[in-house]
Amino acid sequence: MVLEVKKPLGSGSREAPNLAVWLKERCRAERLSYRQAAAKAGVSHATIAAIRKGARPSAATIMKLAKAFSADGSNQKGALEDHLLGLCGYRSERAEIKLSEPLARLLDRLSQFDDEQLNAIEHIIEFSARLGNKTWGAASR
Repeated sequence: MVLEVKKPLGSGSREAPNLAVWLKERCRAERLSYRQAAAKAGVSHATIAAIRKGARPSAATIMKLAKAFSADGSNQKGALEDHLLGLCGYRSERAEIKLSEPLARLLDRLSQFDDEQLNAIEHIIEFSARLGNKTWGAASR
């Protein structure tokens, strides 16, 4: 299954796509009050109220929202975080990227490692790439 990171929930609205629209639609879809959404994300109700009024939250707040609303498995945290950061102007959205579920899961896991662990993983990936597809293809038959 391939997840396209083009228009997650909130971007199909007639209003300009922004975090307030996304939050409103997401709360409606999950049948959450704004206070419940604040509790779920670990932010204050005042923070949610400010977002609803169009304030630009910190990147840390956006990451909390992505973590909270991707926990149900229907969204991958990395893709959702990227989308929300794009809505707030911290990043430009990369509509051309297609993120498979295994890749999204891997990116979520990689974000938990320190630099030394990431360097080790990079060496493993380079080694695997040198083996080539013939070795991997033969093992899967």
